[in-house]
Amino acid sequence: MWVFGYGSLIWKVDFPYQDKVVGYISGYSRRFWQGSIDHRGVPGKGCVWGVAYRLPVGKEEEVKAHLDFREKGGYRTTTVIFYPKDSTTEPFTVLLYIGTCDNPNYLGPAPLEDIAEQIFNAAGPSGKNTEYLFELANSVRSLVPEDADEHLFSLEKLVKERLEGKQNFNCLKRPN
Repeated sequence: MWVFGYGSLIWKVDFPYQDKVVGYISGYSRRFWQGSIDHRGVPGKGCVWGVAYRLPVGKEEEVKAHLDFREKGGYRTTTVIFYPKDSTTEPFTVLLYIGTCDNPNYLGPAPLEDIAEQIFNAAGPSGKNTEYLFELANSVRSLVPEDADEHLFSLEKLVKERLEGKQNFNCLKRPN
């Protein structure tokens, strides 16, 4: 069994796997439209780059149970075709965790500025949402430098501007 990671599963792998392959799925877009600390892709145009992990034989159910718990909060699973970055490797089927618009945590489309503000202010048991965004952007940039994930990189820029603005504001404050 293969599992596709396109969010924190790219950079925060906390399960055993036998192999990993960089590639993409088509028919989806990475969007920060989920109202939890975890953000997932949604069906859409284009493709989403990430990493497919082959689970160890005999551990598939154990790892899937772990991922079902980790990816809770409105996600369902589906199978999709994964296209490896290395074109000499044939496409194969992967399990995909996807946030759907009918779950209670789904926020839906919003202006990038509003999403950036939410990311800037959000934190939860897994940490600050800014860390999630920056780790994901750095990982995508490292794995697939040719990918121009406009949504992801625009949000990264907006959130960094907010952080710099906050730091500049703190520097201007005078102690009482």
